[in-house]
Amino acid sequence: MSPHTTWRLALLVPALAVGFTTVTQAQVQLNPKALIYQTPEQYKWRDPGNTGPNNGASLWGDATKEGDFYGGITKWNKGNNFSKPHFHPYDRFIFVLSGTWWVGSGTAWDKDSSVPMKAGTFVTHFANGVHWDGAKQDEDAVLLIMGKAPAASKLATETEGKMGPLNPAAVTYITPDQRKWRDPTDKSPTNAAMLVGDQSKTGFYAYINVFKPGASSRPHYHPNDRYITVLKGTWWVGTGNKHDMNATVPLKAGTVVTHFKNEIHYDGAKDEEAVVLIVGEGPGTSVQAEAK
Repeated sequence: MSPHTTWRLALLVPALAVGFTTVTQAQVQLNPKALIYQTPEQYKWRDPGNTGPNNGASLWGDATKEGDFYGGITKWNKGNNFSKPHFHPYDRFIFVLSGTWWVGSGTAWDKDSSVPMKAGTFVTHFANGVHWDGAKQDEDAVLLIMGKAPAASKLATETEGKMGPLNPAAVTYITPDQRKWRDPTDKSPTNAAMLVGDQSKTGFYAYINVFKPGASSRPHYHPNDRYITVLKGTWWVGTGNKHDMNATVPLKAGTVVTHFKNEIHYDGAKDEEAVVLIVGEGPGTSVQAEAK
């Protein structure tokens, strides 16, 4: 895969394909103090019947608790469903998992002038910047939304007229083609593209990590919790200070993983490429911890 390949996340994940002999999840005992995970089938949707204009599922944190770092899925159902112009008290970071998300800024609720954000696009909504968004007639939009709580929205006073260009004081975005890869040649076993922040410093960070077939990390840990969403392929995860890819669990696209701080783990790819989105509050540096 070129580092600039675009993908769409499959939310209904098939079972692990036959033909690759490995240890099953039931046979591998991961340390729950080191990591936990939630598959798409385990999402706890706000509206299990999915009957409204949008739906949501919390993945980590408490979006109502002051200062908490939260993350959750928002699904805008197709049918020209949009939020009204509004703003939030803190920055919010959004990764488009599937579909096309339409975004506008300012108080003119001009849906025809909204800007399409395709799958793989990373969007920042800045604190107190007025914006609005949703899905048009033809397809749903599924988002991973993260930030500092509270995540409450406050409606802005709507005005008539046309929307101009997106206001960069309210909304910025990075498309998959605009990612700046650590290895532009894409010859390394792993590759990464920073989306926001600096994991060596305090504050929110997010980046894409790509594991080519056969590539994996060695046992290590991080000083703070990290949250990983599998975007493509099968990502294999293990715990403990012994590197053994035969003692890992396969996680398919849509699975969300929590790596708890100071707990040892390792991960990678086997027979197919794995692409993951990693987010957290820095510092998010790695400390090697493999048994000698």
